[in-house]
Amino acid sequence: MLRICSFFVFLFAAVNLQAQLNNYSSLTIPDSLHKDADIVIRDENIKLIVKDKNSAKYEVKQVFTVLNERAKHYLLFNEFSDKFHSLEDAEIKTFDKLGNKMNSYSKKEMTSLNYGEGLVPEGKVTYFDVSVPSYPITVEFNYSIKYKGILSLPGFEMQSAWKSIQHTSFEVEVPSELGVRYKLVNTTQQPEITKQNGKDFYKWELNNLKAYKLEKHSGPPDSYVPMVFIGPNKFQLDDYEGDMTSWNNFGAWMDNLYIKTTSLSEEKKTFYRDMVKHVSTNEEKAAILYNYLQSNMRYVSIQLGIGGWRPFPASFVDDKKYGDCKALSNYLKSALDAVGIKSNIVIIQGSNSPRNVMEDFPANYFNHAILCIPQPKDTLWLECTSRTLPFNQIGPFTENRKALMVTDNGGALVNTPVSTYASNTKMVHTVIDVNEDGGAKLKTSFTLFGDERNDMLMGYHDLKEDEKRRFFISNMEWKNPDNFDLSNSKNKANPYQITSTMNYEKMYAFNAGSKLFFSPRQYPIFNVEIVEQLKRMRDYYFTNPFQVIDTTIFKFPAGFSLETMPKNKLEKFPFAQYSANYKWEAASTTLTIIAILQVKERVIKAEDYIELVKFNKAVVADMNEKIVLKRE
Repeated sequence: MLRICSFFVFLFAAVNLQAQLNNYSSLTIPDSLHKDADIVIRDENIKLIVKDKNSAKYEVKQVFTVLNERAKHYLLFNEFSDKFHSLEDAEIKTFDKLGNKMNSYSKKEMTSLNYGEGLVPEGKVTYFDVSVPSYPITVEFNYSIKYKGILSLPGFEMQSAWKSIQHTSFEVEVPSELGVRYKLVNTTQQPEITKQNGKDFYKWELNNLKAYKLEKHSGPPDSYVPMVFIGPNKFQLDDYEGDMTSWNNFGAWMDNLYIKTTSLSEEKKTFYRDMVKHVSTNEEKAAILYNYLQSNMRYVSIQLGIGGWRPFPASFVDDKKYGDCKALSNYLKSALDAVGIKSNIVIIQGSNSPRNVMEDFPANYFNHAILCIPQPKDTLWLECTSRTLPFNQIGPFTENRKALMVTDNGGALVNTPVSTYASNTKMVHTVIDVNEDGGAKLKTSFTLFGDERNDMLMGYHDLKEDEKRRFFISNMEWKNPDNFDLSNSKNKANPYQITSTMNYEKMYAFNAGSKLFFSPRQYPIFNVEIVEQLKRMRDYYFTNPFQVIDTTIFKFPAGFSLETMPKNKLEKFPFAQYSANYKWEAASTTLTIIAILQVKERVIKAEDYIELVKFNKAVVADMNEKIVLKRE
């Protein structure tokens, strides 16, 4: 009888628990969707409704469970609005572990702020950060966005890393006569396509997708995330109608935007002609005008009205002495026109990890503008927002990718310059004068070219003196000295130079009796995160190819003799090379070490990753070697 009663008590408890559970309860998530997941998309329905070439609506209902703190960034609701893209309504609901509703927040309860340095009155960001009493927590986002102009249509990211999917769907509704184009990336999931009442309907739907891991340094998301790109055929922005079915047509639309924005006063044109009249070549003239732009104009992100695409007139920049990327590029183009040099605006995706521009799918991939000057043998490239980049160097933010060049005859895809390891060089020369007690005075000079120079200019040059010292020790990872002096190039010319004098009471790493053990150099020549793993799924991306040429000279006092030194090293791989040569001169008790590290490729294929691990281990092993000196 007791067993029967116990059974009914258990059954009642189970039924009661099930009654409390609903579709929002985290307890109903299948076990298979927990593996490798930080977040589970419970139910997601996204709908893009294109009404005409000038308007669209984007509606989202998304229910997700955040399992742990690693996914807490998903709890921040964050939407931008401007003249062409505005958040209409938004609501957030939160639910506990059993799926019981806890809180509800309307758009009125969210924070809205203007953005754009006070220069974009119609620019606004609306955000709300959901507070978390504990994990897991289930959240429902409901919001709608109104598009005035369909230059850029939102696509569908099916599944990002560390995210599992119970159910997700993406629908597109568009008038048949207008149509849209779609492009599948990293997926073969075709849509269900139907036609009704003069409209085309596309629907993608997925269920029960297990989470996948993301390896570090895997490059831009569109190299591995399954997604759908949506592109308009005909579109309109403000009063500017366009066609995006070809790159040529898209470029023609851009060219139309720039018409009548290159005007400069005759007085200013004469000013520029006088500035370059003493030089004969177009390249020299362009360099002078570029340097003038860098010294006298500053970059400000301003995107008033259609200013996100159409630049402010050159006369505006000339008067205000500032502009965004389009305005500054257009201003320099106007100055070059004044001295008879033809140049072209190039729109591009500015990023250190850019999305791929697909040649067979014209669309708006772009967020930045630069300038190019076609030459008979080569093209000059100018980054007009930078006050540090040398003439004809654009850096990792825009190099080595496809971009759209705007010409008088329409648009054309072009390739920006490819950075090489030789152009991104850091040369380090260190003389270490060791004293009788094993302390030392170091004199080091750095000579930096290319992206190595640009990184140092952006992160170091404009710091205060005490901040520069901290940067030198922490970011450059030199052995912490007892005291040191630091100086650098006053100008930002190429190459950029830094010199330092450091003093150490103890230069050696450790000692064993009369034997002193020294490290070959005082900083890591190769310090990149390369995790040892047997198999890698995705390619490994460096920021850029580069090389380090390091010369370290130890000068020991009389009474020191060499006990042992590392053997010369040469590690050669198709994508990288490392060499270290050690030379001891007994007569002068001097040890010279020349190490050269070359990372020749920016992208290492997944199948070659094990070789990259081997290369890294070989370099680290040499860095960990010790030079043994005996003191009499």
